[in-house]
Amino acid sequence: MTSPDASAWADALTMYERRYSIVVVGPRRHEDWSLDALALLKKEVPDPRSWRSLEFYSESDEEWRPDWLAPFVPPGLDWPSRLRRIPRSSAHRLLVALSTNWLDITSEPDFDTERPGLEEKAAVLLARFPEQSTVFYTNTGYRSGAAPDFYLPITGCDPFSEHDRDVGLMAVSDAEVGIFWSFDAT
Repeated sequence: MTSPDASAWADALTMYERRYSIVVVGPRRHEDWSLDALALLKKEVPDPRSWRSLEFYSESDEEWRPDWLAPFVPPGLDWPSRLRRIPRSSAHRLLVALSTNWLDITSEPDFDTERPGLEEKAAVLLARFPEQSTVFYTNTGYRSGAAPDFYLPITGCDPFSEHDRDVGLMAVSDAEVGIFWSFDAT
């Protein structure tokens, strides 16, 4: 798939509108990509393409901050070590799972009907990140060395927020860093 345009990207993001989700992309300026991800969390950089992003808190919400992407909490120095690398195929399925009500495809009553549309939107989001130069990371728990299948229940995570459960994906290419995250706000 070729890289999406702003309209296709914005349409693909609609898959996250029913969840507490954050999707932001920023420029990759450092060899250590975690510095660029931190700049995104601190709201220090805009999307390099000026495309739509998602942040579920707005300026009128008590939790919203102008200098920090809530509900993430400021990470310690070792925060990148809490992420695990996953293959692109797993990242595709994780993007779909992040859009479901319970972050669990098996609990999604209409998944068989919605699956083709969700998978197409996830493919559009992934297409922004070149296949040859992108690495994906997640905070979910799975057996090391395995290619996780996120169409099976996500049984654990290492939260990066003030919530007990949050699940996400970081996409790191040569040019951009993307954060795709959903939160259990119950």
